[in-house]
Amino acid sequence: MIDDRVYWDKFYSSKHDEISNPSSFAKFVFDNFLYDKSGARLVEFGCGNGRDSLFFIKNNINVTAIDSSDVSISKLEIFNNKSDTNFICADFTSDLEIYKQGFDFCYSRFTLHAINDEQEKALFENIAKMLNKNGLFFIEARSINDGKFGHGEAVGKREFILDGHYRRFIDKNILKNNLEKLGFKIVSLEESSDFAPKKGENCVCLRTIAKIS
Repeated sequence: MIDDRVYWDKFYSSKHDEISNPSSFAKFVFDNFLYDKSGARLVEFGCGNGRDSLFFIKNNINVTAIDSSDVSISKLEIFNNKSDTNFICADFTSDLEIYKQGFDFCYSRFTLHAINDEQEKALFENIAKMLNKNGLFFIEARSINDGKFGHGEAVGKREFILDGHYRRFIDKNILKNNLEKLGFKIVSLEESSDFAPKKGENCVCLRTIAKIS
């Protein structure tokens, strides 16, 4: 199993001003799927500094957010005083008690490429069980056409350690097949370098919306 907690604890120990600004993916998800879903229940996997979860919370979405970084979650615990908000420090690929609850939406931005194939399989199986009927799974992750693919130490066919941490690049055909095997219907599956542009990088991402029937 991949465990990058030391890297991410160090990363989140420094100040990140972007916490006040949601990602473009969070805005896309809200504008297209959540704008009229006040009170809906959403779980975020790998919430990091919480920028997207806090954005959803401000827009009246009931959020449970999970991250394995103690540093990150400790900074976000001040928001746990809201009855509809819950930040949890845990490995989101494990069988957590929270997965016995029902959710309307699952959100994963830049987390699928931080876990390996075995962890992804466990996560997808949990999501298929926890999503309410017609629930949506939102994914954004680096694809195999990303500029960092093939760089660093190869630890698997699509897995590399670069810049001090692990990345597994996502093949859209494999992703589609893995989701459909569990009963998901692909609502949309797009690939672009415009989704999450980074200065000096050719950051190519997959943006996927999948529905459970």
